[in-house]
Amino acid sequence: MSERDTGSGGIRPGTALVIVVAGLLLGVVALEVASRLLVPNGYFVWPPNFRMRFDAARNIPHGVTFPGQLTINAAGMRGDLPNESNEYRILAVGGSTTICVYLDDAQAWPFLLQQSLNRSLGRDAVWVGNVGRPGHRTDHHVVQVEKLLAQYPEIDMVVLLVGINDLITNLPFAGSDASLPRPDARQLIAMSFSIFPGWDDDSPWYRRNVIGRIARVLSWRPMPGTAKLQPIDEKGEFVAALRRYRKRAGRILHDPPDLEAARAEYVANLNEIIDIARASNVRILLMTQPTLWKGDLSAEERDMLWGGGPPFYRLSDGATYYSIDVLAAAMKSYNDALLQVCEARGVECLDAAQRIEATADNLYDDAHFTERGSAILAELVAGYLLERPPWGR
Repeated sequence: MSERDTGSGGIRPGTALVIVVAGLLLGVVALEVASRLLVPNGYFVWPPNFRMRFDAARNIPHGVTFPGQLTINAAGMRGDLPNESNEYRILAVGGSTTICVYLDDAQAWPFLLQQSLNRSLGRDAVWVGNVGRPGHRTDHHVVQVEKLLAQYPEIDMVVLLVGINDLITNLPFAGSDASLPRPDARQLIAMSFSIFPGWDDDSPWYRRNVIGRIARVLSWRPMPGTAKLQPIDEKGEFVAALRRYRKRAGRILHDPPDLEAARAEYVANLNEIIDIARASNVRILLMTQPTLWKGDLSAEERDMLWGGGPPFYRLSDGATYYSIDVLAAAMKSYNDALLQVCEARGVECLDAAQRIEATADNLYDDAHFTERGSAILAELVAGYLLERPPWGR
C-alpha cells in the first residue's frame, strides 16, 4: 500500500507524527543555532551589542554633556570593531575610569586615543578596544588579559588604568578581622566576563535558547546592585545616592588603614598580568590612577565625593568613612606600588596621577573623568606612544 490512504487521500497518523516530531526537533536545533549566533559563546567582558543611554545632567551637572550613549560592539568592547586596515591594535583594560562611565562613546579616552593616533599615523592605522567595566579589580584583569589575548592573538598592546577599585574594595576591611571575599576560579571568570564558554552549562534548557540568551543580555547590568541601589543607572541616581551617604557619615577616620596585605596582592596581580602579556609577546603599559582626593579641596569639590566608606551593599546613613587625606595617601601608596613594579620589571609606565590635575574640571567625582579629563589622558597616552617605537625613536 502507498503512503497515502486510498480511502481518505490523507497522510497516515504514524507518518504525520513523525513529521511533527521531526519539525519540532529541527525547530529546537534552529533555535539553539540562532541563540549561539546572536549571543556567541566566547569571552565577552560586556554582552555583545549592549547599549545604555545616559541622561544624568541633574546628578552630574558639570563636565559631561548629556544625553550620552554607551555602545558595546559585537566583540563585547566599547569602540569600533577591528578591521584589516589596522596596523596596530591596543586593548584598554580597567574599571569604570577606563570604560568612562557616563561619558558618550565619542568622549571616552580610549576612543579619543584611537582618533589622536590615527590623525598622526593615518586613517585606521591604530585600533583601540575598550573592555573597562565598573568595579573590576586587578584580579579580574588577570583573567581578562589571559583569555582575551588568547582569543585575539592579533592584539599588539595592552594599556591598563588600575588601582582605584583594588583600594576602594579593600578599604572597608582594613584593620579588621574580616577580609574581602576571594572568589574561586569559576566565580572569578563569572565576575570578569558577562558571557564566557560554558556560562550556561548549569542553566535549564529554556534559558539557553535564543529567548533566554537575549533576555539575559537585556537584563544584564555592569555591576550587581541591591533593592535600593542599582549601580550605573541612566539618570546618575547611583552617584547622587553615594554622595548623600558620605555627607551623612556618622564618623570620619583620620588614622591610616593597614593595607599592606591588600597592596601586596595588588602587586602580585600586576606581576601576573605582566607575565601573561610577555608570554603572549604583547607590549604592556601601566598607568597610575588620578583622583580628586587632595588636602585643599573646595566646598564644591568636597560635595562631589562619595568614596571611602562601607561596601555598596552595606551603605547606610551614619556609616563610617575615611577622611580625604587618608584616601589621598592610600591612593598614592597604590600608585607608588605600581611605579615600583614598572621599575623592577622594566615595564612601560605613565604616571597619569601626576599629569592630570586634581580639579573638578578634570574629574566629576572621586576618580571619574569629565570630558576634559578624558581628553587630557588620551593626549598624554598618544604623546607617550608616538615618541616610542614603533612610531618614534
